[in-house]
Amino acid sequence: MPDRKKLQKLISNLLIAFVLITIGFSLGKHSVLNRMTADAATVSASNSSLPDIKKAVKIFYMHSTFRCVTCSAAETLALDLVDKEFAEARKTQTLLWENVNFQENAALAKKFDVIATCMVIATVENDQIIDFVRLDDILTLSDKPEEFNAYVRNAVSKELGKMAGS
Repeated sequence: MPDRKKLQKLISNLLIAFVLITIGFSLGKHSVLNRMTADAATVSASNSSLPDIKKAVKIFYMHSTFRCVTCSAAETLALDLVDKEFAEARKTQTLLWENVNFQENAALAKKFDVIATCMVIATVENDQIIDFVRLDDILTLSDKPEEFNAYVRNAVSKELGKMAGS
């Protein structure tokens, strides 16, 4: 019987720890969301970081403050693909890359309607975001490199093609 009581006590302690951790994460999430809402009117939309180029496609890798292994892996996959397959566009700065913490840049997060890690591929002209497409499936595809690469490649190619056609 003493082993059963020890087991019950262990399970009780684990459940209490789980509840406390869950409450902590919830409070942290709500405080970040409140800060994002309060700061939305005053935070820059990150256009100041655009180079002096008339028209380009810019990839915004939108991430949270806490970056898990999957988030980091997706970013590495995407950046490797962009650097290898779109090297000329990167060299001529018609394709740009920027990491953005969407929890710190509330205005840009709101503009792109970002609530979780994703990539946004935007057409920029004269330092203004003209159009964009949000890639929400990068995390779910990050463990399938071929599908991930096709997903990102197609989206980037499409935006670069739109820019070339105009």
